[in-house]
Amino acid sequence: MSANTKDKAEFASQLGLSRNRPACAEKWWTPVVSMEYETHSGHNIALTACGLGIVLGCGLTIALNNGWTYIGIFGIYSMLVPLYHVLEYMCVALYNPSRVELESFMFSPDGEGLYPVALAVSLAEYVIECWLFAGGGKTPGVIPAIGLVFAVAGQLIRTLAMITAKTSFNHYIANRREQDHTLITHGIYKYERHPSYVGFFMWAVGLQLMLKNPLSTILFAGALSYFFCKRVAYEERTLRFLFGEKYTLYMEQTSTLIPILQVFAKPKTISARASSSKASASTKK
Repeated sequence: MSANTKDKAEFASQLGLSRNRPACAEKWWTPVVSMEYETHSGHNIALTACGLGIVLGCGLTIALNNGWTYIGIFGIYSMLVPLYHVLEYMCVALYNPSRVELESFMFSPDGEGLYPVALAVSLAEYVIECWLFAGGGKTPGVIPAIGLVFAVAGQLIRTLAMITAKTSFNHYIANRREQDHTLITHGIYKYERHPSYVGFFMWAVGLQLMLKNPLSTILFAGALSYFFCKRVAYEERTLRFLFGEKYTLYMEQTSTLIPILQVFAKPKTISARASSSKASASTKK
């Protein structure tokens, strides 16, 4: 084995892409989907990325051919959704390769399969309303423009958060501290302590505003607020356990732009903790 081939093999194994070739590949035909491949294989990554690329390309074609119309807006939507999934995988693969997996495409960010159902509901609402009102109710205006700005800004914020955190970013809440897990307080984290959540919230709700889906906009905003409220409460308890006073001070110095979190996940102040500790000390005396 040449030195170049050996280096490539070592690099592939680090990314989790080194796999044995299945028996079916020795035949003159190879099935599109093979259970003989491991889940996170080059084969499945290529198929997933290819599918997302096709959808993105179709959306771009629709958007360019129809301009700023209700059909063109649907094309933009068909671009932004697969772009989100591609960027999720790429950021993990580039900046945190030891944790990259097929699920890094984030087709089920909630872990319960509700995300694709929500997308299906929003698309159904858009198609039904277009059919009922012959596209008149979806005429582009200020609201779709605001939604597009929100969606693009949200995607940029989330991607920037993942790039800034690098190996400290994880799609799943870590309950133990790894060697490369550090508290990130610089960059975008200096101004927002949950930028990836804020970015996703803006992206998801912005897409529904862009489609002028009143029902889905309310449902997405409500469901995401509930989801993030629960997730952040658990995550911040975990981070306080892992980083102690350092994270508590960070919480007090850095707020969050998700309104509901400011109400239900507001940290205690230093003075409150100090008073509590004094009262505890006097009780012990």
